[in-house]
Amino acid sequence: MIVSRTALTEAQRAAVDHPKGPLLIVAGAGTGKTRVLVERYRRLRQAGIAAERILLLTFTEKAAREVLDRVEQEDYLPAGERFILTYHAFAQRFLQEDGWLCGIPRGFRIVSEVRKWELMRDVLLALRPPHLFHAQRPFERIGELLKLVERAKQELISPAEFRAWSEANAGVDDPMIGAQRAAALVYTEYQERMLAEDRLDFDDTIFFSVQLLAAEPSVATRQSQRFAHVMVDEFQDTNFAQSRLLELLTGPDRNLCVVGDDDQSIYKFRGASVANLARFRAVYPDATVVRLEENYRSRGPILRAAARLIAEDPDRLEKRLTATRGEGTAVNVLTATSVTDEADAVAAFVKRAIDEGRHRPNAIAVLLRANAHLHNFARALQRSGVAYQVSGGRGFYQQPEIKDCLAYLRAVDMPDDTVCLMRLLSLPRYAVDAVQAGRWARRARDDGRRFFDILQEANDDGARRLCGDLRHFAEQALRLGVDDLFYQVMEHTRYLDLERFQGPIERLQVSANVQKLAELIAAYCDEHADHHLAAYLKHLDATEAAQADEEIAPLDESVNAVHLMTVHQAKGLEFGLVIVPHLVEGRFPASRRGEGLTLPDELLKEELPAAELHLAEERRLAYVAITRAREELICTLAGRYEGVKDWRPSRFLKPIRGKDARELAAISLLVPPAGGIVEVARQVELPLNDAPPIAALSYTQVDTYLRCPQMYQYRFVFRLPTRPKPQMQFGRILHEALKDALGSIEREKPLTWAMLDSAYVAAWARERFCAPEQAPSLQDLGRTYLRRAFDAGDLSKPLLLEQPFSLRVNGLRLTGRIDRVDRHPDGSYEVIDYKTGSAKRAADLQRDLQLGVYALAAREVFRFDPLSLSYYYLETSERVTVDKPQDRLEDDRQTIVKVAEGIRAELFPARPDRMKCSGCDFRLLCPSAAV
Repeated sequence: MIVSRTALTEAQRAAVDHPKGPLLIVAGAGTGKTRVLVERYRRLRQAGIAAERILLLTFTEKAAREVLDRVEQEDYLPAGERFILTYHAFAQRFLQEDGWLCGIPRGFRIVSEVRKWELMRDVLLALRPPHLFHAQRPFERIGELLKLVERAKQELISPAEFRAWSEANAGVDDPMIGAQRAAALVYTEYQERMLAEDRLDFDDTIFFSVQLLAAEPSVATRQSQRFAHVMVDEFQDTNFAQSRLLELLTGPDRNLCVVGDDDQSIYKFRGASVANLARFRAVYPDATVVRLEENYRSRGPILRAAARLIAEDPDRLEKRLTATRGEGTAVNVLTATSVTDEADAVAAFVKRAIDEGRHRPNAIAVLLRANAHLHNFARALQRSGVAYQVSGGRGFYQQPEIKDCLAYLRAVDMPDDTVCLMRLLSLPRYAVDAVQAGRWARRARDDGRRFFDILQEANDDGARRLCGDLRHFAEQALRLGVDDLFYQVMEHTRYLDLERFQGPIERLQVSANVQKLAELIAAYCDEHADHHLAAYLKHLDATEAAQADEEIAPLDESVNAVHLMTVHQAKGLEFGLVIVPHLVEGRFPASRRGEGLTLPDELLKEELPAAELHLAEERRLAYVAITRAREELICTLAGRYEGVKDWRPSRFLKPIRGKDARELAAISLLVPPAGGIVEVARQVELPLNDAPPIAALSYTQVDTYLRCPQMYQYRFVFRLPTRPKPQMQFGRILHEALKDALGSIEREKPLTWAMLDSAYVAAWARERFCAPEQAPSLQDLGRTYLRRAFDAGDLSKPLLLEQPFSLRVNGLRLTGRIDRVDRHPDGSYEVIDYKTGSAKRAADLQRDLQLGVYALAAREVFRFDPLSLSYYYLETSERVTVDKPQDRLEDDRQTIVKVAEGIRAELFPARPDRMKCSGCDFRLLCPSAAV
């Protein structure tokens, strides 16, 4: 928000002219706070303060650049170095100069997110801490532990302090405290390993800066003398460590000016706390307080809606914003029946606003609560022919061009990777027909040959060209590092020269993403000694496991396209037209997630107020979204999202609506698309001519189709290979051990532990385990499972073991295998299936299709009656028996019939889901993958 120098209000002038001492500027949304900071900087310079004696801190590099540009425009006096930095940039420079005094090497580097994940993985595998490590899911809690370590540093809790607390609570018999004690050891080991590599994370830079300033008064004095004035933007977003750093930097003169607005505190997930505003008042009780309450951004209806919403927060600082730009159009509330209609109606509204000349595309923003929700609106804008850019959205590695580039690299390293080869064959450089590629893949699987060899023999120019390219790149990989190899691949294939991208904005985005990938590969080479392609691909696997996705490469701000972004990314920005979708309970406000592992209350340095509650932050987030709008605001919702339930309108809608909101129905904006619908991520259809009739289906095939028909097509129609997974191999080993041990029981030869353990050792020996680093812990875990079941007396001689079956369902043959059938003394039968996962409740298993298939097979094939169905959970040696009444079995039968009908009709649509796609072997090939 730019305000002319002569237009300073009385409150702004008071903030600008404040001579010395602590100053708190409570600046509401759109009240010109950046203008005030810049003008205050200029006045200090005019008062004779050198530029290098003024420190101005921001939270993001973008904000720092913008403030620096504004200062350079306003301050004409000669200046040396200007210290307009982010917190972390300042702390990094400080430690590079003085960090050696607390043992920090001058040449330290900032650790990457992936390396942090790798370090924590190594710590867990080494320590196997109780409560935090499970051999079947060894990396399940890495993210949670990294978050805990991050939070500890933000609270200035050292490993030694955490460990001392752990020792003091050693005798407490409480699983939560036990997990916290284990976390203290993990924190200590993790930090030692990171420092041993001369690396720090961003929170370390603040943590060690505070430690050094607090421990060395002479250093603190020198720093406070260095900066005569310290100014801070967005103070409400500070965490405790950052707040403490400011106090140590200001020294006895206390010339600290902070600008904040508790109504816009939306970064609790990274440790920010509105409690710091109260802390500032407590540390500086004599601070001057100036309130900026004249809004220069939003029209009256928008500002009143925002005010009604935020007024429901009882703990906020009192402020009343007034609109200086007069009235405008009423706030719109758009209601749709489905999420697709909601997105299409938004796209239609946006297109009309552009066509009528009300707004330029780059003055329009769609602000979502979560990154995962951007996809529907991207597709809708594409269908409407509206240019858009995803600003700061995650999902870099899921962009089609990045999948193409990584498919090249993976295929060079492993030319028998069928999924990568099929993706490359579809590129315009090779232009191989998708149907033909599918036939080749199936032929390779049927003949037991490499797909690459089939391609070499094919009488197809595209297939031969791809084989030639890959042979050439493989030769290059023998002598080049992955950074130079990637350049060669892009240069040789002329990937970015292809005229296949739709419009200049897509070309810019593709080019920017490929360039960013090159930079990430170069950064990998800077951080790792091994630059070979295989080493980089192993690092890429760790990146995927760590879910350390990158932001999509940003485009130049001059690009004239509609912005798609999250509300968090929109902080500090403004737009003529703002759309805030998904205003339903569970999306906005989002459902509260459990905090998981937390720090002990005794170690926290401050009490968090009630305003830190989840709903209060969600309300502030909605307030930030609304106050980005200058001219028009549209809030949207739908009756249906995922699932079958009806979603309730958001509690935020009532205050937003007030009495003057205009109600819109999505149907009034929707028109049938001309020429059909064009999807952003087009589904790859690989139909087979003259599809053979289905003779039989296995339960695995039925289950796969239900999860995702596209996955079924890749796996069972084209028979693309799948990669082994540790969890699946572990389960198979246990099943093999039980089969061999139970099968060896005879009347005069009962089962002994030695027999069972011998079968277990033999099962491991036969399996080529895909994750050697996990094998020792899983071997120990499996032996624990078997011993527990043996001691419980649950491993008696069964009636049937690993019994195959063939079941007729409406003319279809359904095949499978039952783990075990027992016959009890009363004449009843029990079907038992072994599970290595966590136990589920019987009520939750009534709709379980696998049990339904077992029941149908046991009754109709083997005529077992009476019959009970059980899952035996090896983790807890718990047997969960499930009742499957006849109506449930009929539902299961119809499900199987519908799956068969879908397969016969070759209906293989993708069903993208973040959790399912993340573990899918075909996500690199599938254009609809949600990860």
